[in-house]
Amino acid sequence: MKPLIVILLFLPFAVVSQSVHIDGPTGQISDLATVTMPAGTDILVLERNDSSKNITFDKFTDLPHGAFAFHDSAVTLTMSTGVWSLMSNPTNNLFTAEDTDDLVFAGDSVTLTYGGDYMSIASISFGGTAGDSYEFAVFKNGAIVAYSTIERTTSQTDVGNVSLLVYLFNMSDGDDLTLKIRNTASNDDATLVSISWIIWRLHI
Repeated sequence: MKPLIVILLFLPFAVVSQSVHIDGPTGQISDLATVTMPAGTDILVLERNDSSKNITFDKFTDLPHGAFAFHDSAVTLTMSTGVWSLMSNPTNNLFTAEDTDDLVFAGDSVTLTYGGDYMSIASISFGGTAGDSYEFAVFKNGAIVAYSTIERTTSQTDVGNVSLLVYLFNMSDGDDLTLKIRNTASNDDATLVSISWIIWRLHI
């Protein structure tokens, strides 16, 4: 997506020269005089007779986001009762990054470049054993995210699906996110068939 810069020019009651630059992804505010305007950037200008003041919003529409997925797989996770397992394969390259912007995707995990409040949605197709209860959750920096767990009991051995929607509050720069699964009923393994995982920042 091409970054958008919005420039507001307005006339105050007292004419004072001032330039302010606001960076979209970071929310940082600085003196526009110290910032180099990106070449070829779209600029929208609103003005009122005077250019003594201006505010720019750099990358105003360039919010951090990413999409990651795999399909038609049959990755079996060896499970122990109550133990969380990473949704990945032995080489940690199960997912394909379909799109990333201000996110780093590697090793079947997502690292946030910028903090803020995010939304995570994962649609998970998997197979299990009849009568088992499987839990799914998002983990941040190796620890489970509060209120992120969803559960499904398998009544048959065919492929089922769960949707894992999680609001990620107050994330920090460099936080690492992963998807995990566990069997709370027995040691029966789970087979991952396909997952579509989308993450985007709502606001700073």
